[in-house]
Amino acid sequence: MDGLRTERHRVQDIELAMAALTTNQGLADLPNEILLLVLANLESARDMRSVALACRRLHQLVRDEGWRVFVKTGFSSMSVPESRKGQHNWRQLAESLTWQSRCWDRRALQFQSFVPVSAPRQHASRRALFQPVLDASFDPDTQEELVVWGAGETVVARYRERRAWGRPAKIAWLRSEGKDFGLVAGHDDVRAIAIARHYGAHPGGRAILTGRDNGELALLSAEPGRFGERLAKFSPAFSSEEAISGTRPEESTDQDTVNSLDVTYSGSGSLVAAATRSTVLVYKLPEDGSTQVAPSATYDLAKEAFNSSSTQLCRAVWMGQGDVLALALKGDKENLRYMTITPSGWTYLSTAKNPEVEKQFSTRNSNICPNSLQPVHPQAWNKGGTSLLLSAWRDGTCRLQDIRTSSPFDAVYQDNIDPWADMEALMVYGTERFVGGGMNGATVKVFDFRWTKGYYHSSGLPCLDRAPFSPPPQPFLQPPDIGSSTHGPGTCNYLRGELCHWHTLSRHLYYRPNATFFLSSSLARRNGPTSVWSLAKASDVAPNFFIGISGGILEANLEPSRDKMATMRSSTISDPNFGFGDWRRTGAEQGGYVAKPLDMAVMETGDGAAVWGNDRPIRLPRMLTPGFDVPDIIPLASHHRLDPRLHLVRNVERRLLA
Repeated sequence: MDGLRTERHRVQDIELAMAALTTNQGLADLPNEILLLVLANLESARDMRSVALACRRLHQLVRDEGWRVFVKTGFSSMSVPESRKGQHNWRQLAESLTWQSRCWDRRALQFQSFVPVSAPRQHASRRALFQPVLDASFDPDTQEELVVWGAGETVVARYRERRAWGRPAKIAWLRSEGKDFGLVAGHDDVRAIAIARHYGAHPGGRAILTGRDNGELALLSAEPGRFGERLAKFSPAFSSEEAISGTRPEESTDQDTVNSLDVTYSGSGSLVAAATRSTVLVYKLPEDGSTQVAPSATYDLAKEAFNSSSTQLCRAVWMGQGDVLALALKGDKENLRYMTITPSGWTYLSTAKNPEVEKQFSTRNSNICPNSLQPVHPQAWNKGGTSLLLSAWRDGTCRLQDIRTSSPFDAVYQDNIDPWADMEALMVYGTERFVGGGMNGATVKVFDFRWTKGYYHSSGLPCLDRAPFSPPPQPFLQPPDIGSSTHGPGTCNYLRGELCHWHTLSRHLYYRPNATFFLSSSLARRNGPTSVWSLAKASDVAPNFFIGISGGILEANLEPSRDKMATMRSSTISDPNFGFGDWRRTGAEQGGYVAKPLDMAVMETGDGAAVWGNDRPIRLPRMLTPGFDVPDIIPLASHHRLDPRLHLVRNVERRLLA
């Protein structure tokens, strides 16, 4: 794929570096331009540290440029937070991203729940638990994380500040009770929520945007001393008559239900896209203290685009910096569309169709999961936006497509074991992986995008002359036939661009199946089944994320078992630069919620490629539950595909005796 390095590119760069060496030169004698090519092709942080220890000049080059090159080459699609005060450096980013990659690939995830102390409020009409919407952020300068959600008509937030190593995090819970403002359950529930970053007088300031069932769109203070205070209200009613195209004075300019909010940051400021049932409204966040904000652009789809009175707009997300919006619709012949700005105004367009994909998975007459729209950025440093969009559909598929033109990136993903389970919410990590959850209980699915990756955690492990273990369950994908790629006595030859047997197979999709985490068994059943309604992460480099379930919130954290391959401080089991070592909580919290660790079970679910007509009987893979930890003294335990707590004793013993 474009922008992703292949083995051929690595070999070419190494050959160029070798050609630059004369008989009397060493590596440290090469010019920086050539050395940076070498550093860009190092496959592990261990190799980078080895180069840095060679001499003073190389140590300085690795410190000043090497770690930056390593991160941007190995994790080119991950959005890296910039620290204005130097709270973290490129070496620390490399340390965290490689640690997290290993945890993700080995399925080292742990979970806890937060549910209200008292019985959650039920809707009088639907008799159902509230369906939370979520957002999260992390400020690298203050080391402060904020997660905020709507619990019915109430807004709840948790601040958590990282402190010096070994010190407990500083935590504050905040609530803005809807009843204190005269809001009524059901009619005034929070339907959409978003954190407005860099808002206010100082660069790290934050505020909260809330859209409600009653049509209210407001900007609330996120500051602890003023939490929930209304800073501004957004409505077309504040516009002049001429500012609303096609609106007559006698017509109402009230907003109806705000279905979604999305914020983008451009050179002209922060732009908010609000989607109601038939209208897209674009607002600018006020920078002058204005308390009443009119839309800078309004597009009434019911008047100008919809072909049917039953068509509804469900969601709008930015694809670029204020110039392209992807739209999820209901009741249209094409339920995925997009809008783009032109010199004459906004233009409403159909998405591109890939003939090969359409042949097997037609988007016509298919229903989309509105909350699932996720832009995908192949290159994080490309600030011009993207045309790649990931979306989930009611037929159980997740579709990656270029909305403007058919492209080789187009792909269709599906749970090979439970292919009809649709995902209400998705969350992407660059082009590395995506996470989904839906209506089939408290389950979290982790998918690999199946692109060539810039970094594999297995590169930092010693060579082996055997296949990865234990054998993965794969319903459709066949084991790879690597033939002549098994080199010598199980060792890699980097000068020839050849990998050993184990390193070659460890990168193959067959040995990296997707996984589903089942959590329902440890959640109390309260007034109906539990479903996943929303997902949020503070950043691409955050080692945790949040899950909105019926009547509560879950927090997921990357947490490996302690093993001899741990390279962080004292074999830490939390990210040393962005993690919270004391994230596990038990008992009542200040915000009226009770924290409880969750038991989970893991099932590996195949390579994730959607197969048309996947209706034949498939033998269910074994359900893995945390239990036996393989001790450090057992050889090769660190080479196991999965985290030690998920090892099956007999598989480890069989491999050790092989």
